[in-house]
Amino acid sequence: MHSETSSNPPTRSSSPRETRKEERKSRRVPVAFTSLFSADGPEWSGTAINLSREGCAICSPTPGQKGDYLHVLIFPGPNQTPIEVGVARVRWAATEQCGVEFLTLAPRDATRLQDLLTLIGA
Repeated sequence: MHSETSSNPPTRSSSPRETRKEERKSRRVPVAFTSLFSADGPEWSGTAINLSREGCAICSPTPGQKGDYLHVLIFPGPNQTPIEVGVARVRWAATEQCGVEFLTLAPRDATRLQDLLTLIGA
């Protein structure tokens, strides 16, 4: 049996989560916030997880499809105004989960998102 030791780990992976780690610009924070999202039609509910300034993953029985553009509301807590993402692009999709990149946030929502991430330790 031949064994190799390499200082460079493999860069290919079949998991969307693994390949995205290589492209991330900022740290993702594990959260579980209620979210609502829509794409020119009905609104679906889900749970925002792995939140960062640039995006998050959404768990939902009805996830977006890769390439979709979504409107996303993230509810950071009870009785709090949601953080509104005007446009988020679905970067990857899997069974009951998708990853979105935040493209458009109003300055107020971008500040609220950054403050939230700072508060929870990002």
